[in-house]
Amino acid sequence: MATKNTKQLVIAKAQHVLSSPRKTNLVLKAIVGRNAQLAIKQLTVTSKRAAKPIIQLIKQAIGNAVSQFQASPDKLIIDSAFATKGRVLKRAHIGGRGKTKPYERTTSHLTLTVRIPAAKVVALPKPAEAKVEEVAKKVVKTTKKSK
Repeated sequence: MATKNTKQLVIAKAQHVLSSPRKTNLVLKAIVGRNAQLAIKQLTVTSKRAAKPIIQLIKQAIGNAVSQFQASPDKLIIDSAFATKGRVLKRAHIGGRGKTKPYERTTSHLTLTVRIPAAKVVALPKPAEAKVEEVAKKVVKTTKKSK
C-alpha cells in the first residue's frame, strides 16, 4: 500500500499583541499538535491573558484554510506556533517623592501554522487471479527443489 505524505500548511500572523513573548510561548506550546477546534475550547478556559489573541489567531488560520483550500475546519491540526519579540512601549509609574519609575511594555508577534491533513491514497490490490498464479509458481518452485 502506498500513501502520499504531502501536507498543506496555512500561516496566520498577528503583530503587536500586548503580552510578552515568554508568557505567550507558554500558552502556544500547550496547543501545538492539537486539533484547531479543540485548541479553541482549551484556550477559552485558560486563565492566561495571551489566550484571547491566540483564539483570534486560530480562527484567522481556520478561515484562511477554508477560503484558500476548501478544507474542513474540523480536521485542521496546529502544526507550529511561536511568539517573537515585538516593539517595546516605554511607560512610567510615579514613584516615591514624586520621582518617575520607568518600565517597558513588551509586545509580541505571533505566528501560527495550521496543517491540512492529506487524504490517504491507497493502491488498489492485485486481482485475485494474479495472486493464485503467483502462489502456484511458488509451489512449483519449492516442489522442484525438494526432489
